[in-house]
This record gives sequence, structure tokens and C-alpha cells, in this order.
Amino acid sequence: MQIKIILFSVLITLMSLSVLSANSVFSFTGIPNNESNSDIYGSGMGETGIGDVFRINTGYSNPSLATTINQVHFSSGIVYGYFYYYDEAGNDFRKDGIHFPYFNFTVPLSRHRIGFDFTPILSGSADVYSYDRTFELEGESYNYTEINKVRSYIYKTSFFYAYKHRILNTGISFDYFLGHHFRAWSQEFEGMGNAINPRYELNQTFRSPGISIGVNRNFGNYALGALYRIPVSLEGDKELVTVHSVYDMGDSNFELPQKTGIGMAYKLTDNYRLTADLEYEFWSETDFYDDPSDTYSIGLGLAYTPYWGRDRWYRRIPLRIGGYYRTLPFQANGNDLNEMALTCGITIPLQSPNNQIDLSLKYMVRGDKDENRYQDRNILFGISLSGFDFFRSRPKRIGDREIPEAEFETYR
Repeated sequence: MQIKIILFSVLITLMSLSVLSANSVFSFTGIPNNESNSDIYGSGMGETGIGDVFRINTGYSNPSLATTINQVHFSSGIVYGYFYYYDEAGNDFRKDGIHFPYFNFTVPLSRHRIGFDFTPILSGSADVYSYDRTFELEGESYNYTEINKVRSYIYKTSFFYAYKHRILNTGISFDYFLGHHFRAWSQEFEGMGNAINPRYELNQTFRSPGISIGVNRNFGNYALGALYRIPVSLEGDKELVTVHSVYDMGDSNFELPQKTGIGMAYKLTDNYRLTADLEYEFWSETDFYDDPSDTYSIGLGLAYTPYWGRDRWYRRIPLRIGGYYRTLPFQANGNDLNEMALTCGITIPLQSPNNQIDLSLKYMVRGDKDENRYQDRNILFGISLSGFDFFRSRPKRIGDREIPEAEFETYR
């Protein structure tokens, strides 16, 4: 019990230090980071898992996957990354970041499952500093720094219900979306006395309820899963902030498109498993971007799962590899924008098969310097803790017990 408390305390501390959006040089053009539907385990398998029912699966974009859990289950994680930016002139820049991918818990009640999930679905942030710029006034030259910042995120909080049935496992998620878009521009002058540095900020908030549904079915050595999210129109407020005052700019709106996905898992042997996911989002039905395109994502993954408790400890560690290809709804420099990644991961089992630490590593490339002028290259490390049923403890057999007396037979 003490180990559980310590591990979760460390995780909560790291979460409190994390930012709520991921970095990308394309954040000034749109919201580039379309967060994975999978948990950290699935992130190491090409961000797949929509139909993977052969493990405890907490990727609750498909709420029916709660049926893979048979005890009270907690899961959360963090992702730390190195974000590299490149431009067509050969310049490069690095910024480190850490963000919080999800938190969820599930409670089983006979064939029913209920739970809560908090996860990002879209995010993007970037800071650009332009140093040593010159401004002339009345024959005098002044140096200044121009600063551009952007922060965007859309988060989803969900209460879900799933029902486990031998024919078809089903799930429904009652979602509430929260979002914020922040764009700032400012100039900081040197040696201008009492001059006021100009500053402008545009703040937009978004919020709206929504619904997601999902199903899965096990066919022996293979399984299928599917999900669907209804289109949602997020509404909120917009304001412009300057050095002197704050202006109400009216209502803000962000349209989140309908989304569908299908996933497959196939057990090649008792120890090896193949997964594949296909997702599609109907961005062309929205108007947040200029002339947006529908997007799709294709992911593949392979997992090695050894027998529990056998052989040496290093041969009991599950291993995973995978990759994915994803398109984005907006363009950069007049050309389509896409990303691809290679992933891998391992699991560190703890006291039981349901308690574990999952680790993932992802190398991702977004954009092309020749076609899009810029490029992202990210190296992301993920860690999650899952399991830890605080409501179930091992029985303490320390009470009084009657010890039988030995019987001896006397031989004469």
C-alpha cells in the first residue's frame, strides 16, 4: 500500500509541473497536435488500440474498452519531449516540454463498467522571439525585441458506461469539451525612457457537451473495435487585451468534426499480437480553418507478451513496436501537412499482472522544409502507472489460529 501511495504521489507531482499543450512550429497556422486515442501502452504500438481487447486497455476514445477491466482500475501518465524546429534556411531551435496525456479510473459492477476520463484531443503552442530589431524615431535608433506566442488546447472530460456481453461489448461516453486559444504579440524596446511597450492579446474560450460511442467483439484469436464521436460546436467568449484596456469581441466558435475509427487485434501466437487502426475525421464539414481537408490516420503495432512469472525477470518484460501516418486538416505554405512516427515501448510488471508501469518512446516528423517551409522533429518519452486497486487489499492472516498437536504412537 505504501508503494502505491508513493508512486501516485510522484506522478501527481510531475503532473502539477506539466503544461497542458504540446509544442509545434505549426501552432501559428492551426492546432497541429491531434492527441492519440491510445494509452501509453498503445502509444508504443503505433498509437493503436481501438480493437485491442487482449489486454487491460484504457484508451477510452472507444468507451467499450472499459469491458477489458475486471477490478477497480486507475491509470495516468505523463509525456516528456524534446521539440526541434527547422526551417528552409537551415536554422534550427529546440524547446523541451512536458504534458499530461490522460487520467482515468474504472469501476466494474458485474457486467457493467462505469468510470471517468480526462484527456487532451487537440493542442499546440509556440513562442517566437525576434531579437536585435531596429526602430528609428526622430533620428534616433532603438533596439527592440518582438515576441509572438500562441497557446491552443481542447480537452475532453468524460463519464462513461460500458456493458460486457458475450455477443457484443458496448460503451457510451458523455463528454464535455473545454478549450482555450491564446494569441499574443508584443514589442519590448530598449532605452526609450517612459515609452510604453505595445502589447496585444486575443483570448478565446470554448466549451460544449458531446457524446461518443464504441463497440468491440472478441472472435477468439482476433478482435475488432469501432468508435464514433458526434460533431460538436464549441462556443465561448472572445476578448482583445491591450496595454490600455480590454475589449469584448463577442462570441467565439470552434467546430469539432465527427470522427470514426476501426481497429483490429490479432494473436499471432500466445506471445505475439498484431494491431492496426484506421481513423477518419470530417474536417471539411467545419469552418474553423480556411478550406480544411478531411483527415485520416493509419497505425500498425506489434507486441510481445511473455508468460507471467516464468523464466528470468528480463524475459518477463513485454515489448512493443509500431508506427503511424497522419494527415492534418490545414495547409502550411499552400501545401498539405502530414506527420509520421516510429514508436516502441516496454512494460515493467509490478506485484501482479494488473499493476504495471508502461514506458513508450516516439520519434515523430511533421511537415517538410521544402514544401511547408518548416518542420517539427520530436522525441517523446511517455510513462504511465496503471492498476492499483486501493479498494482491494490482501487479507492479513495474523489472527489467532489453532495449531493441531502432533500424534505419536508408542512402540514397545
